[in-house]
Amino acid sequence: MYREYSRRLGQLLSGIVVTAVGIVMTLQANVGLEPWSVLQQGLTLTFGITFGLASILVGTTVILIAVLCGERIGAGTFINIILCGVFMDGLLALGWLPKMTGLASGVVMLLAGLEVLALGTWMYMRSALGSGPRDALMVALARKTGRSVGLCRASVELAVFLAGWFLGGQVGIGTLISALGLGMLFNLNFALLHFDAAALHQEDIMETLRRLSRQRQESQR
Repeated sequence: MYREYSRRLGQLLSGIVVTAVGIVMTLQANVGLEPWSVLQQGLTLTFGITFGLASILVGTTVILIAVLCGERIGAGTFINIILCGVFMDGLLALGWLPKMTGLASGVVMLLAGLEVLALGTWMYMRSALGSGPRDALMVALARKTGRSVGLCRASVELAVFLAGWFLGGQVGIGTLISALGLGMLFNLNFALLHFDAAALHQEDIMETLRRLSRQRQESQR
């Protein structure tokens, strides 16, 4: 069982890294931010905090809403909230991903970033150690409403975009592309990978602790 959890933790961490790269790519595309980034940048401008810290604060708020909708919260959920913000701040500080200066190159960078984001989400969600905060909300709404995961995500992100725009986050053609296309991109990727996010059982913290405790007791016999 310890080997199983090591494997799943590796999936979780690698997915978080890939997700952070995808988000930073959308930032560096410089053609308008995807909806969550619009909100987070608005928070950085309003309160003078880093983009990563804004992501952590938003993630914490979102996961509280998901809990109220009945979504399971796992160890991976909290790891995602903290590490994704840390990795994004680190990538931005290192400057490894250049900022685009043209519209065509920016749109290409944006589309590539959205695809990387979708793949990173699949990577960490399949670890089943708890969804990331935004994905926990997405799955909770899909279960509550009976609608597709992509439609729920698109609806939430339109609302997030409006809040971020009000706070002064960067808006452009990339924002429109992200708001309208990201949900469809998630549906396409999940379908191609034969991955049903709403049907996947995400292990909550208490379940993880119980399984590890049983394994320890059995190994001591």
